[in-house]
Amino acid sequence: MSKQVRAASLVAMAALLLSGCTTGATPQPTNSYTPKVYVNAPLTGMPFEEGTRPSLDGPSVACKIDNVHTETLKANINRTDLVYVELVEGGLTRLVAVWHSDLPTAVGPVRSIRPMDPDIISPLGGIVCYSGGQLKFVTMMRNTNVFNASETSEQSNGTFSRAKDREAPKNVLVDAAKLAAAHPDLTPPAAQFEFTAITEQASAVAAGTPVGNFSIYYPSALSHWDYNGTNFARTQDGIAHKDSESGLQTTATNVVVLNVQIDRQYGKVPKTILVSSGTGWVFSQGKQVAVKWSKASQTAPIVLTDADGAPVKLIRGNTWVELLPQNENGRLEVEAPLEDTTK
Repeated sequence: MSKQVRAASLVAMAALLLSGCTTGATPQPTNSYTPKVYVNAPLTGMPFEEGTRPSLDGPSVACKIDNVHTETLKANINRTDLVYVELVEGGLTRLVAVWHSDLPTAVGPVRSIRPMDPDIISPLGGIVCYSGGQLKFVTMMRNTNVFNASETSEQSNGTFSRAKDREAPKNVLVDAAKLAAAHPDLTPPAAQFEFTAITEQASAVAAGTPVGNFSIYYPSALSHWDYNGTNFARTQDGIAHKDSESGLQTTATNVVVLNVQIDRQYGKVPKTILVSSGTGWVFSQGKQVAVKWSKASQTAPIVLTDADGAPVKLIRGNTWVELLPQNENGRLEVEAPLEDTTK
């Protein structure tokens, strides 16, 4: 083959290659990155990657929990999203503890229902657990939109059990995870408070005054909270309030204290009046701010507003609500933080 023919062939092949490169579709780079989707837990405002917390798609589980300081069995109380402290007989207190974003297999000790519990729990929907109670109070609870799970009604379902190392009646436990999973038809709770992801925008932080610790006096019980630099640590009647499972002291990101009135229509059993309005305080990040509260109906959540009527924002995290009985000699004492003498 002559040099001229060989050169012409090479030119023709090059042209074909170039033609193939220019006439075809331009290759596009593949993008395998999928952005993560986050959902906020309604009762804490905390974000979780979608699909990592199946419990967020199901109901909350609210349980009546013993709150006497000598009762050491407080199973997984530190995994709650929301807790209410209410006045009961003898000037003592009991808890309405709510689990949702983190459902344990054992919570307790579960105790009996009280007349204000329908007003506390109805805004959540979901499930309420209790060991029993006076018939009129049980009937009031059953007449709500909440699924009632009592020790007698759940005997065959394996969700209630008795701790062998405790004496009755303070030994009733509930498998909250199993109970919630048994009711996929129930919907998640609505948010009960407003949260902010930016700490500096929380109402207490933005407009509040510094707090070192504070005490809430009930007629025969004392709740005390100490700021530890991150959140508030709880003491009950002079004894550190601890989770019996983890052994750690109970802490709260937010503590809401509401001035409430007590109705004595049931004799020695007090009923906290919640479908009403009043004043209170919010404690977050070592600060406190005065608030107003209102609740329009049994199923409506408690609404918190500031002095200007704007919604109060809490820091994302767990919240304890102390229902302070104003007409039963309840009082709040607040101490400013100690000055740093090392500076």
